[in-house]
Amino acid sequence: MNFIRSILPGGKHRMISENKSLDIAKITPRMYAMSYPSDNFIESMYHNSQEDIAEYLNKNHPKKYLIFNLSGITYDGEKFNNSVITYHWPDHKAPPLYDIFNIILQAYTYLGKDKENVICVHCLAGKGRTGTICCSLLLYGKLLKTSNEANDYFSTKRFKKLNKGVQEPSQVRYLKYFDIMLDSKKFKGLELKMFEIQKVDITGVKLNDGESITYKIETNSYKENESKHYISKDKGQIVAGDVTINIYRNGTLKAWIFFNTLFLDFSQNRLFFNVNEIDPRFLKKEMDYTLMSVDVMIKPFFPEIQNNENDTNTDNNNININDNEQYIDEMIEKEIDRIKKMNELIYYANNKDPNVFYSENKNLFFGDEKDDINEVMSEINK
Repeated sequence: MNFIRSILPGGKHRMISENKSLDIAKITPRMYAMSYPSDNFIESMYHNSQEDIAEYLNKNHPKKYLIFNLSGITYDGEKFNNSVITYHWPDHKAPPLYDIFNIILQAYTYLGKDKENVICVHCLAGKGRTGTICCSLLLYGKLLKTSNEANDYFSTKRFKKLNKGVQEPSQVRYLKYFDIMLDSKKFKGLELKMFEIQKVDITGVKLNDGESITYKIETNSYKENESKHYISKDKGQIVAGDVTINIYRNGTLKAWIFFNTLFLDFSQNRLFFNVNEIDPRFLKKEMDYTLMSVDVMIKPFFPEIQNNENDTNTDNNNININDNEQYIDEMIEKEIDRIKKMNELIYYANNKDPNVFYSENKNLFFGDEKDDINEVMSEINK
């Protein structure tokens, strides 16, 4: 089994424990990245064996670990002392922004409870989705200055070669949102921004006779009961927060784009994505898509918000939307609530004394061990 794992592609750093080769790596002394712990024999050959990972964690961190499962595939957590939190993010796609902040809060809270606590992050391969979260955690703590630096650091600690970390365009895009949010000198906080998508032009795809390209827009989250379409009868599609444009070729999902309206400017009237900015990343290598681009025509949408005359509490605003629009008030209220919670965490990070904040977070992720960030980054920049 160890031989098979040693010749698998991917070039990951692995650990040897009890003469077993494990697909797990320390990104920092208190944060692990790993592949999916499977109870299926075949899968465990190229991911991890559930038994082996449980044995390692229970031996080295007995009752002192918390696992973040980003794969969306649930498994019995009993072997892991039921210390598993599962998030449902499709492979090669970006996580909802609010979920990233949820994990930040959960991870920082857990690490802060006990200096011996560690966290483990995994998706399937332990690469894109895992890297997105590991980088977000390091960026929030301002242990690294930019998303590019965080990605390089993660890539170096997880893989034997650089540039193997977070590569999917939308995942990279969401990491860059942290560059904006954690700029304490410029960033003033998130605010609700809604837009009307008027038109989506998809060009540059080589189609055979009879083939067609279509798209579908979703907003808010991956959960089926929340991932609804907000379409008006006389307007385009109204979106807020996380937005997905799924692109189909003859009805088969072929590509997708994720973005968040919180980082758009009301002066914008279009979003343009070339093939390098469209998921999945290997799409640009396919001959039919090398010249593909997506042009999204947008304009701001302002719902009428009026205070209830009988209620002076401004937190209980009535949102009145024209009757001819198939809208749900709760969607806006939920987005406002999410923005408020995210702003609280951003404000804390941006307004605490920088030296104190850095020192606290260095202890959270490195404990008593040496902080190797400067050493790793210096080696990368040689």
